[in-house]
Amino acid sequence: MAQIKSFLGVPIFTKEGALFGTLCAFDTHRFFSFTPEHVTLLQTFSTFLTYVIDLEDSKAKVERDLDRLTTKTQLVLQSITEGVIGIDLNGKITFCNPSAAALLGYSSEEIMDTMSIGQVSVHLSQRLEETIEDTSAFLLKNGGEIPVEFVCTPIYDKEFRIGAVLTFKDITERRKNEELALKSEKLALAGQLAAGIAHEIRNPLTAIKGFLTLIDSGSYDKRYTQIMSSEINRIELILTELLMLAKPQVVNYKRTDICLLLKEVISLLETQAIIKNVSIHHEVIENLWVYCEPNQIKQVFINLIKNALDALPKGGWIQIDNLVENHTVQITVTDNGVGIPPSTLKRLGQPFYTTKEKGTGLGLMVSNNIIANHDGKLVFDSRLNEGTTVKVTLPLYKDSKPNS
Repeated sequence: MAQIKSFLGVPIFTKEGALFGTLCAFDTHRFFSFTPEHVTLLQTFSTFLTYVIDLEDSKAKVERDLDRLTTKTQLVLQSITEGVIGIDLNGKITFCNPSAAALLGYSSEEIMDTMSIGQVSVHLSQRLEETIEDTSAFLLKNGGEIPVEFVCTPIYDKEFRIGAVLTFKDITERRKNEELALKSEKLALAGQLAAGIAHEIRNPLTAIKGFLTLIDSGSYDKRYTQIMSSEINRIELILTELLMLAKPQVVNYKRTDICLLLKEVISLLETQAIIKNVSIHHEVIENLWVYCEPNQIKQVFINLIKNALDALPKGGWIQIDNLVENHTVQITVTDNGVGIPPSTLKRLGQPFYTTKEKGTGLGLMVSNNIIANHDGKLVFDSRLNEGTTVKVTLPLYKDSKPNS
């Protein structure tokens, strides 16, 4: 080994100031061969190495953090009960967590890189450009279906869309609970109806029975048969409305222009309004489409406008308007009639509760059921001696666009 005659060492420090090592230079031929320029050059190299060391440390730290984050993400995805699916721009499934595979009846290997989202949900296959939050039925490996609640969100890299992530959960049990609750509600309603029917029919039957007893005892007055006939008519009215409520209707849901439907109802009742000295005004946006059973929705508006006419015994006006808001159409029927007291307003829609002398209360009950079955709402607002406003809210058909 050659004998070292000159030696130069410069320390290398980390960015934090800790000593990392020493950068050395030596000469085996001459003593004191290193000049100040050599020292400056070595110090420059030392500074550069400090930068390189810091860069490598940062890179290693980032890689360690990324590994830890990836591990944590994988653990979270593997442990959550919701299904998670990654989808590329072509609709191909690039990732699924164990819950997604188990819920759909596949193994993860069967799904990833071999299946498309269209094989899981036809509903989603062409709708990956926007965030979708909805309920639907997903297809299982065995050919069956499960009801799910899902959110599908696009993924962007800067401004470029690179795919989507789908999260979903099985709502089979929730649907069962909802069905049980609905059955329970129907049973309670049936009991309420039965009690109302018994009460409403017992009164006229008692009157008829009393007059028959009088006639049997030899007492007769023409008024007896008139009253008996009136009571029988009352029983017939109750039974007719009950049959309308219970009779299975042929349901034919279709895309319907709600404004055109309203105009047809107004034309139907206009003559009756003129006879009662009531003017009907309507300002409606045309070409608003809803998915509905037209005859049922007509029945609702006929009921509401007839109620408004009954609230105007001395004449007046009825105003019908509509408004588009949050993917719904809101139709209001307003009158300047006698109004409804607050105590009565709370009970509207209950069977056999009515403000009309010869009413049964079943008309509003039927209307409430129809609107609820169309995923809508029916709301009453009234002030005594000022008038009443009824607001019907229905979801717009997805392609509905009002004219500008």
